[in-house]
Amino acid sequence: MADYYEVLGVVRTATEEDIKSAYRKLAMRWHPDRNNGSKESEEQFKDLTEAYDVLRDPQKRAAYDRYGEAGLRAGGMSGGFHHFDLSEALNVFMRDFGMSGFAGFGQAQATDRSGADVKITLELTLAEVASGAEKAVTLKLLDPCGTCEGSGAEPGSRAQSCPTCAGVGEVRRPQRSFFGQVLMVTPCPSCKGEGSLIASPCKACRGDGRLRADRELKITVPPGVATGQYMTLRDVGNVGSRGGKRGDVHVVFEVADDPRFERDGEDLYTEILVTYPQLTLGAEVAAPTVNGSVNLK
Repeated sequence: MADYYEVLGVVRTATEEDIKSAYRKLAMRWHPDRNNGSKESEEQFKDLTEAYDVLRDPQKRAAYDRYGEAGLRAGGMSGGFHHFDLSEALNVFMRDFGMSGFAGFGQAQATDRSGADVKITLELTLAEVASGAEKAVTLKLLDPCGTCEGSGAEPGSRAQSCPTCAGVGEVRRPQRSFFGQVLMVTPCPSCKGEGSLIASPCKACRGDGRLRADRELKITVPPGVATGQYMTLRDVGNVGSRGGKRGDVHVVFEVADDPRFERDGEDLYTEILVTYPQLTLGAEVAAPTVNGSVNLK
């Protein structure tokens, strides 16, 4: 991956406004809807947006400046970093610049049934941080309804294709903008983007296709994490409505203080009281460690 500053064409001392301005100019040039959806423009647009997303965030930018992309994967983001796909890149562009008239994003939004993400805080001891740990947590998550098997329709019936959008889940109309003629894509008003209508909703889940249930989640904590760092567990969160894929679980770490130590990154500092004769003549003293103690001469 090229240097993020080079991707956006800015210097390493660029301000947040410089970064935003450079990204907006380049993103409009390489937006897939301005380039007939070419693969080259998609790749350029994804790279630009990934660089922008890192450099506009002070925490991500600091980790990147210090360690490069490795800092985003490990020390800085603790598993929360990944390369963008096209829908994520379009989402960032829409979020920050409000460009709601692009066909590519409208289509992705109209058909997206992904479940909501879940954020949890995981408390850890210093000993668990030192060696890594396996933790089990129980979450109340949305799972597919057992009665209708997630379809949302009463057993014996099924959803029908929406007559307004012919099952596509979106309606399209041309509209002029500063890009020229673009295709406006919006969720279907009749089926709310679902593409189907349910005449007889499931009584157990009221047509949603989901019910809340307890689920145990096992989390592998890597060694060396710190308070405030997080990791993202993909596709293990709430299930989407009517067959939608699962969302993610974001695990934020909180490390309990240990009064014996002061932490600085991966290093621990402690104080040992010794007598004057021990200092002058030498001695062997016990120094605490996370899981016990060691003798020091």
